[in-house]
Amino acid sequence: MNGSSIFFIVLYLIFLIIGKIKYVKEAERIVDIVVILLILTISYWAGEEITSNQVFSLVISSLILSIFSIIITYFSGVAIRSFNNSTKLLVKTNKEKVPNRSNRQTIIKYMLPFISGWIFGLLFHINDNIVINLVDYELYALASVLGYTMGKDVNRKVILNSSKDSLISLFITILGDIILALVIYMLHIANLTISFAIALASGWYSYVGPLVAVSSNPYLGTLAFLINFLREQLTYVLVPFLLRVKFEPRSAVAVGGATAMDTTLPLYVEVLGKEYALSAMITGVILTLIIPIILPLII
Repeated sequence: MNGSSIFFIVLYLIFLIIGKIKYVKEAERIVDIVVILLILTISYWAGEEITSNQVFSLVISSLILSIFSIIITYFSGVAIRSFNNSTKLLVKTNKEKVPNRSNRQTIIKYMLPFISGWIFGLLFHINDNIVINLVDYELYALASVLGYTMGKDVNRKVILNSSKDSLISLFITILGDIILALVIYMLHIANLTISFAIALASGWYSYVGPLVAVSSNPYLGTLAFLINFLREQLTYVLVPFLLRVKFEPRSAVAVGGATAMDTTLPLYVEVLGKEYALSAMITGVILTLIIPIILPLII
């Protein structure tokens, strides 16, 4: 772990405390701005560094690994679950209804700067040191605003109310991530530490992409972004299908990972009901709290 990683963690924890003491709701708007700037910068860097021959393999690898991540996470939970009569309940799904307008807006909001940055990187060239320093500062800004906005949600009640289901989902998520990391490593895509960083992001693409790019290279940073981005989006498509194959709600929540507290939460409300929606939110909150600490420690 380098000095930048330590500084990131310190900033995150400091602003977590500040957000707990005094919170201003308008700060939430800054998160999106920082995330979009980060995506734009890292994709620009990728456009500069990644050759056209690498693009096809990058997209295909990301798609295959994201699908594998969802399937292995889900069926890891199925394999270790406790058999309970309640899991035999039928689930109502509507594949056309679940991907709602907010999900489409998320795709546009994050993929537009991603594509734009890549195009700019192909057309214009800036000194690499300038880009690297810019990404570093943007990561520090992300640590600050994330810590601040998370501060309001951290309290004893939230922690104590982490139910058995949410803890099981958390365990399944981590187990699936570990398996994915080992697969990435065994395929010689990245070294072991970067493989674990990519996998343990648990769907948090806007954070892991820039972090991996700075710690390794733009290609792996883009791969980390795409694997986790596609994991979030494909959750909407695959989870209803997987629930029909084998109904295991805790595994379904585990697939969402860090996104279960926000972007994929409407899916869980739709297919599992409010009981498991609460479990999903708690699981996502815990992952969102620990990922910015764990990933810099790994790298």
